[in-house]
Amino acid sequence: MTTEKSSRFLILYASQTGNAEWISKNIHQEASERGFANECHVMEELDEFDLSKENVLILVTSNTGDGDPPDNATKFFRFLRKIKSKTFLSHLKFTILGLGDTNYTNFNNTAKRLEKRMIELGAAPFYDKGLADDAMGLETTVDPWIANLWPELAKVCVQKRKDNDFQDKNLIESIKTLSVNGKSENNEKSLPIETPNGQLVDKKMNIVNGTKIVLDLSELAKAQQLTALPRIPTVICKIIKSNEKRTINSSTPSFLMNTPTPIVNARLEAVRCLTHPEALKRTIHLELDIKDFQEKLEFIPGDSFGIIAPNSEKLSLEILKTLGIDENEINQEISIESVEGTELPSHLKNAKSTSIKELLQYGVDLTSLPRKALLRLMAEYTADEEEKKTLLFLCSKQGTTQFIRLREQVPTLLDLLVTFPSCKPPLERLLDVLPSQQPRYYSIVNSPLVNRDLLQFAFNIVDYKTPDPYNTRKYGVCTPWLDNLSGYVKERNERIPLTTKINIPIFMKPNPHGFAVPADISRPIIMIGPGTGVAPFVGFIQHREQQIIVERKLNNIEKIFGEMWLFYGCRDIEKDYLYREELERFLEHGILKELLVAVSRAPNAGLNGNPKYVQDLLRKRGQEIYELLDQKNAIIFVCGDAQGMAKSVNDALADILVDHGKIKKSDALKLLVQWMNDKRYLRDLWS
Repeated sequence: MTTEKSSRFLILYASQTGNAEWISKNIHQEASERGFANECHVMEELDEFDLSKENVLILVTSNTGDGDPPDNATKFFRFLRKIKSKTFLSHLKFTILGLGDTNYTNFNNTAKRLEKRMIELGAAPFYDKGLADDAMGLETTVDPWIANLWPELAKVCVQKRKDNDFQDKNLIESIKTLSVNGKSENNEKSLPIETPNGQLVDKKMNIVNGTKIVLDLSELAKAQQLTALPRIPTVICKIIKSNEKRTINSSTPSFLMNTPTPIVNARLEAVRCLTHPEALKRTIHLELDIKDFQEKLEFIPGDSFGIIAPNSEKLSLEILKTLGIDENEINQEISIESVEGTELPSHLKNAKSTSIKELLQYGVDLTSLPRKALLRLMAEYTADEEEKKTLLFLCSKQGTTQFIRLREQVPTLLDLLVTFPSCKPPLERLLDVLPSQQPRYYSIVNSPLVNRDLLQFAFNIVDYKTPDPYNTRKYGVCTPWLDNLSGYVKERNERIPLTTKINIPIFMKPNPHGFAVPADISRPIIMIGPGTGVAPFVGFIQHREQQIIVERKLNNIEKIFGEMWLFYGCRDIEKDYLYREELERFLEHGILKELLVAVSRAPNAGLNGNPKYVQDLLRKRGQEIYELLDQKNAIIFVCGDAQGMAKSVNDALADILVDHGKIKKSDALKLLVQWMNDKRYLRDLWS
């Protein structure tokens, strides 16, 4: 490997929600300002770069699902797999920044796999990889990793301007205007943010006016200076206005075409409430009519699909009102273009012939946890000095604790604007930093062998309160919207046909990971899915039942069908046992070999050996499960919550292997990882 410095470097990113793209483009921008020649591309753009001619490479990647690569990394992984030479990248120095979530067992698996493959092909790391954790806040790792990148990069790459010549003029000016040492009389007090649960509703307009964020600014009062402030985000977007009024020709904005499969508008066919009115969570089962789109929407049980859901119209309108945007402008036709020398974020590249209202509803995320970059930008457009100082404090190293406290309150963009009322950023600048609005994914409940014309799915209505002491009510984006469209049904387990012609935009999610009903009907299946995690398994069992019916019609009575075991969990067997009638019928008809239900709120749950959760049921039936795995090559499927359930189930499976397979715990955990790689242990998880 040459010791001569490279004249340039390459950044490649893979991004599912936009975070990796945002970080990569910021590295690209700052590197250019520091005098490093570089290019930045998404990994799937294989025609735009040639690794055989690159000497220095920075990889930035997020994860999707349980440590899987983002969709736009698939081609790059395939490319690396095909390379046979172990010296193909021996000329290359590289580093990796991974964006993961410790709520998932396979934390930052994509970055780890990439690093391993790069080294296998001869590449050498020039800087330790960074593994950021979204559960703790990505900035905690990302910011120092980038700050320490520059001296290491300078060792392997030519820098045309030294770092001591590089100054962020805006950053220096901002620190000067803080006047942290010139403390005012009341600087020992918190910012005047009065009430933890001050959510106001304008009953006449029925528009949520936002919730003020609760902050303790005592540390700001003590601070002599603020350090580790993020850079002011680069100016990228500009709005080009037309004199025309935006004409809406379909329910899907034209710029939302960057999906892995085509978008279709499926009609709401029927709705059914699966839970008792007194259940802790309300769960809805919806049916979509897809008979006109069967070629575009092929599926088997285990597949998922995406829904393009808009931000609340009320939320969008109130944000525009707070920003002072005239009501007559919001439906005017506009296009988004990039400032010269910059590149639009991926989600805005096709934002042509749209409107401001449409952009806020479908183009950008108004409810996700705010990045520090957003707060930094807001500070630049805040007139009140105390409010500006607070925003900069929240971005700084000294404000880390309060930044975490802010995120605990799950503020929307409206909440931030209400908390800092003198902040009036131009909409164009907000577009520079707001992430893209993400599709919401749902598992398919039904088998096409039962009804090919329908797509059925189940979901909990996201409606909750933030933790004490805030106690502010929060809503999801997609599920309340679907609940509204389907009429807020209350009748439990009664299928209600929907006569209104309401269409929702959907698309199929590619399923390369094998979480689907097995083609081998003789193989036993162990299914573990508490709560709505049971949804895909209803389709699995339906599918197997139809296969049995077909074989019987063909007089293949000797055909061997693998056992199907289902481990299910709910809180209250009378209130939220989902699909109870169907599951008990499958058991009665012999399609299910075992239906094991853990009821976590039962009076005796967790006492005297009584199971409380699905992992308790697994341990209780450990010998039989081990025999299914060891003697009959059973496949394990897990669906549901990544944060608690999936980890506990993984531990229970490891304990079963230890107790009944007589192996060490470390070997059991390695075996489970191997089974994941072999697609014998498959998980569909969410946090």
